[in-house]
Amino acid sequence: MNKISKIVGAVCISSLSMYSLANADSSSFTGAYIGISGSAIGMALDGKRTKTVGGAQTTKGKAGMVSPAAGAEIGFSYPMSDMAFITVGASIQPFDTEVKADNVTKSNDLKLTSSDIHSVFIEPSFNVTENAAFFLKIGYSESEVSVSGSEVESTKAYDFDGTTIALGTKTISDNGMFLKTEAGITDYSAIKITGIKEDDENGTDTFTSTVNADIEVAYGQVTIGYKF
Repeated sequence: MNKISKIVGAVCISSLSMYSLANADSSSFTGAYIGISGSAIGMALDGKRTKTVGGAQTTKGKAGMVSPAAGAEIGFSYPMSDMAFITVGASIQPFDTEVKADNVTKSNDLKLTSSDIHSVFIEPSFNVTENAAFFLKIGYSESEVSVSGSEVESTKAYDFDGTTIALGTKTISDNGMFLKTEAGITDYSAIKITGIKEDDENGTDTFTSTVNADIEVAYGQVTIGYKF
């Protein structure tokens, strides 16, 4: 979370400087806003397990988790011209869900539990009409996966981060209420899960196997909010 905090701080500082330089002519979208969101989130893990006992051996597998989620976001939109503006913001998406990773680890009791997704983003936006626009989102996200079960030496948490690309639309009413829809994908850095159980030639359990997993998240989201 330290990296997110630093980025949010930098966004706030840049926001103040950009606002002072922005054109005085504002659009319907210009200003601070807050919103609540509903999402469908799918997380996929594409993994390779490496066994060290009895000669190195690699097996491949996949695991996935899908969950609805409710989140929140805050942001500020700045006018760039009569037909364009840019939004910077931050969001949180609770995504506490669990999956057995049988296919990845070839085990009977190993669980992956996801955690909340924290993001900061920038959205270049372009007006279609006075009250409607489309946008491209570019964001940075952080999350965590914990690994537990009898097939691991101990419960461990693994942090990962990635880049989000999304497309969406925004519509706003004269009273400041707005609706935002988007769909996107986040490509996260790989994680290395260590201490997975395997048996040696004498049938003795050891915790020397590892899994390297690539993580990707796809989502669809609807946000309802208010621009101040």
